[in-house]
Amino acid sequence: MTHFRKFYYFFALLATFLIIYILYPKQGNFKYEFQKGRPWNHETLIAPFDFPILKSQDIVDVEKDSLFKTFVPYFIYDHNVESSQLAVLKSDLKTALGDRRSIYLKIEPILTSIYSDIYSKGILEHAISSYPVVAGKDVVNFIDGNVSTRVSLSDIYSLKTAYLTISEKLRLLSESDANLALLQQKLDFSKYILPNLSFDESLNEMRINELLSGYSTTRGVVPADVRIISQGDMVTTDNYQILESLRKAYQMNRSYGGWISYFSFGQMILVASLLIILVIYLQSFNPQLFWQKRNFSLILTTIVLMFGMARLIVDSEHIDLYLLPVCILPIIIRTFLGARNAIFIHVISVLLIAFMAPNSFEYVFIQIIAGALAVISLNKLYQRGHLVITAILLIGAYSIMYFGFELIKEGSFNTINWNNFKWFAGSSLLLLIAYPLIYVFEKIFKLVSDVTLMELSDTNNPLLRQMAETAPGTFQHSMQVANLAEEVIRQTGGNAMLVRTGALYHDVGKIVNSQYFIENQLSGINPHDELTFIQSAEKIINHVHDGVVLARKHKIPEVIIDFIKMHHGRSQTRFFFLKYKEAHPDEKIEMEHFLYPGPIPFSRETAVVMLADGVEAASRSLPVKNEETLRNIINQIIDSRVQTHELDNAAITFKDIKDIKSIFLEKLKTVYHLRIQYPIEKQ
Repeated sequence: MTHFRKFYYFFALLATFLIIYILYPKQGNFKYEFQKGRPWNHETLIAPFDFPILKSQDIVDVEKDSLFKTFVPYFIYDHNVESSQLAVLKSDLKTALGDRRSIYLKIEPILTSIYSDIYSKGILEHAISSYPVVAGKDVVNFIDGNVSTRVSLSDIYSLKTAYLTISEKLRLLSESDANLALLQQKLDFSKYILPNLSFDESLNEMRINELLSGYSTTRGVVPADVRIISQGDMVTTDNYQILESLRKAYQMNRSYGGWISYFSFGQMILVASLLIILVIYLQSFNPQLFWQKRNFSLILTTIVLMFGMARLIVDSEHIDLYLLPVCILPIIIRTFLGARNAIFIHVISVLLIAFMAPNSFEYVFIQIIAGALAVISLNKLYQRGHLVITAILLIGAYSIMYFGFELIKEGSFNTINWNNFKWFAGSSLLLLIAYPLIYVFEKIFKLVSDVTLMELSDTNNPLLRQMAETAPGTFQHSMQVANLAEEVIRQTGGNAMLVRTGALYHDVGKIVNSQYFIENQLSGINPHDELTFIQSAEKIINHVHDGVVLARKHKIPEVIIDFIKMHHGRSQTRFFFLKYKEAHPDEKIEMEHFLYPGPIPFSRETAVVMLADGVEAASRSLPVKNEETLRNIINQIIDSRVQTHELDNAAITFKDIKDIKSIFLEKLKTVYHLRIQYPIEKQ
């Protein structure tokens, strides 16, 4: 490994460590764990200092609700609207009546009285019921300058009701006054009605804050040196609230003491320990995954992002930590790096976040189970609706586990805070953003998800379509290799979608010189007859390089290009090598002319495609295809790869080799329809 890579890993870990350490809340943690309804398993607790007893959230909510009920909303009353609209009304009346002043003097006071009466009671643009602040109220306050007047809600008009009221009064008056009836045909009396009341949100918010400023969230004080609870005592509702009050007071009093303190040193130890365990795990069980920078960067980035979001929620007074969709992390990791890695990394992340959670044990227990369920249930992310099913399962799992903890703490159905279940529903539904997040991470870290593999494995993909048209024999060979390799991976373990896609593209380089490969020579003309054996070997070997170039041109992901590079490893073009050796028995042979450039497979998926490629091609050339000949050719191909150390870097055991041989045999027997020999009926 280069020095640059070592420095990269060191600084990536250091940066992760510092970010998480800096984001941790800088208050001391209460050293006792406790749960309502369980015995106090620590030593007798004496109050270390005076601290207030906080009211429970339920009591606070009830008392604040009572305060809100006493609050009377404020509306701004604007006199100018009435005066300006009445002035317009009088002007329009004079214009409409002309020189008939006597009629004007009779009608003007009537209309002015009607409009003034309505304006005096107040007109809102919308119905009063559309303002949530007045729900459950009978009166409101009108603010007119510096004067506040309390008015009944039933007296206030909306624009609609004000217009209907005026229309009805004018209709009744016009029945006995012909002049007024005539005016109604000339003037639109609705245009003189405008809202003169407005709701001032900032004023009401200020009044509410003034009302709440006098509210106390405490109910007394526990003096220092008073016994709070003895060892073995049950944690009841009353002393639970006292313990919670002490825990919060302890955190307030034990504020951060600077960069160098016992508290900060303890945080460093915990964060460093978890990151070291993560590195040891990856190096021990997934060294190939660990030493790929993009994989390592993905792991650290997701951990930091999840921790950062948790820190933001912890600082919020109105959002519970359970709303954080922690299970998105294992879903993303599982998509790119596998289920086992996803669960372990999820555990590390939950443990980091749990230091900030109010009930750490409960939080860790619930989130680890939920994350494992998400990984287990979401085995086919590319199927529509599968993520929705996982979200529904998580809502159920969260609710059941939290319900169990609440029964332990509360000991009754009546005191369970059912309102908290909304956080679980919200967290589970937020999993639906996993799809766009996976796409983002896919592009940033140049990884491949099952959704992308599904798209690439579609035979209507432009590159596969080109192979089917230009090299039809190679295309059929690739399809058979994909079927063989996929079946092996499904039965022995691995990423079946990845191996199928890789197998479909492994020979894509044969598009460039398709006529040089026997499966595409339909006319019986063999262009190798015009070449030397070394030139022929070069043509065959070049399909690996041509495939890599072609795949990159079509923006095929590198993880698929690995299958193109490795499906022959460092093996020989044996046919042309033996032909050359036969023609030049006394000449020293330059082996590099007949060797594929490699590298050899580094994963079980690339190794299985290599074996499936060799077995499928060799089985086609058998003159007689029966169980015995197929078994012999399978053993010959696979044993040869083992003896030449082509599988040394792949995670394949001897048991895997045995299973692979058996699976290949069964699949090829099906492909070639091997059946019993029917006796020939004699005539």
